[in-house]
Amino acid sequence: MTTVEGSLLTEDDMEIMRILHNAFRRDAARLVTVAERFGTVDAETHDAVLLGWHGFSSGLHHHHTIEDDHIWPHLRDKLADRPDDLAVLDDMESEHSLIDPALAAIEAAFDDPETGRDEVAERIDGLLTLLAGHLAHEEKDAFPLMKGWLTTREWAVINRTAMKELSFSEIAELGPYILDSAPPPDVRRVLAEFPAPLRLVHRFWWNPRYQRARRWE
Repeated sequence: MTTVEGSLLTEDDMEIMRILHNAFRRDAARLVTVAERFGTVDAETHDAVLLGWHGFSSGLHHHHTIEDDHIWPHLRDKLADRPDDLAVLDDMESEHSLIDPALAAIEAAFDDPETGRDEVAERIDGLLTLLAGHLAHEEKDAFPLMKGWLTTREWAVINRTAMKELSFSEIAELGPYILDSAPPPDVRRVLAEFPAPLRLVHRFWWNPRYQRARRWE
C-alpha cells in the first residue's frame, strides 16, 4: 500500500527495533549475573558493572522517550477512532511508567554502598520481569500498529528527530552499544543505516573505544 507520504513500514524496516530490543535482553541477562554476585566483587569490577549498567539504563530510557514523545503520539492521531488500538498505546505508556521507577530504584541501590545483596537482587528481578513482559507485548501488539499505520517517510522523520535529541557523545555510544555481541547479520543491518562517513567513524573510533572499556565483568 502506498500513500502520499510513502510506503507503509515492512518487517525489514522494523529490524532495527528488533535488534535494539535484543540489546536490552542481552543486558538483562547480564543483570542476572550482577544480582547473583553484587557485593562480592572488587572495586574495579564494580566500576565495570556500573559502566555497563549506565549504557543499558540510558539506552532504555532514551528508547522509551522516543516512543512516548514521537511514535505513540503519531499513532494516536491515526488511530483516533480505533479504541482497541488506542488501548495498546495506553498499555505501552503505562508499562513505561512502571519501568522508569524500577530503573531509578536500581540506580539508587548501586549508588548506596549500604544496600544489601538481597535488596539489589529483588530490585533487579522486579525490573527484568517488567521489561520482559513489556518487550514481548510491544513486539506482539505495538509493532503491527507501527507497520500498519506508519510510512517510511514518517519513520525517517521520527528517527531524524530522535537523533537530534542525542548529544554527540550519546550517538558515539549508541551504535557500539546496540552491536555489542550482536550476530553478523544484525551488525550489517544496523551499519547499513549509517552514512558512509559514520560507518568509518564507527569502525575506527567509536567501536574500538567502546570495546576497550571494561563493562559488566
